[in-house]
Amino acid sequence: MDQVLKRLSFFSSLDSESLNKLSEIIVEREYKKGSSIFIEGEEAEAVYVVRNGKVKIYKTGSDGKEHIIHIMSDGDVFAESCIFEACPYPASAEAVEDTVLYVLENNKLEKVLEEHPKIAVELVKIMARRLRMVAMQIENLSLKDANQKIATLIVNLFKIGGVEVINGAKIKLDVSRTEMANMVGLTRETLTRTLFKFKNEGIIDIDGKELIIVDSYKLLQLV
Repeated sequence: MDQVLKRLSFFSSLDSESLNKLSEIIVEREYKKGSSIFIEGEEAEAVYVVRNGKVKIYKTGSDGKEHIIHIMSDGDVFAESCIFEACPYPASAEAVEDTVLYVLENNKLEKVLEEHPKIAVELVKIMARRLRMVAMQIENLSLKDANQKIATLIVNLFKIGGVEVINGAKIKLDVSRTEMANMVGLTRETLTRTLFKFKNEGIIDIDGKELIIVDSYKLLQLV
């Protein structure tokens, strides 16, 4: 398992001893597309690492509307905020495609962290990055117009799971248009209208579940 772990970003900088210790407590779980991993408010029992697949982290408002906070992909860690202090999950998690997760129970992981502080340092780094991402999300939601919000969303989706192709860059859209709109605080109609505008301007193309970035220069000018 150590060689598999080394290929994932969270584990890549850890030494062999730390990896061996983590291997002893890791449980591998498979989740089908649409399966719930945990619900906001449930007692936090574990930290999760995406081996392969995608997971959406989201909150549900009092009106029942879903707001996606993050999309997690291979190597990403989530639900780490409650490892140092017992608390309920602050958001919900759901597989957006067939997904395999490494699950590290909090009580077992806490003992490993006491013996291997390098792992704790990596978790603190992840938390710091998450805080920066939240700050950027707040800026995106409150200060940018629809064009800027959607351009930023496209760039972020490419970073999560895009691939470069001959005629630009391709993104597989694993989330619905409604979910995409919720990620940036817009209505589905505004998102659809703006994507169509970007397509007419030669910035992107859309083919079913795939979005192609045709002109990355124009796109980045909007971010």
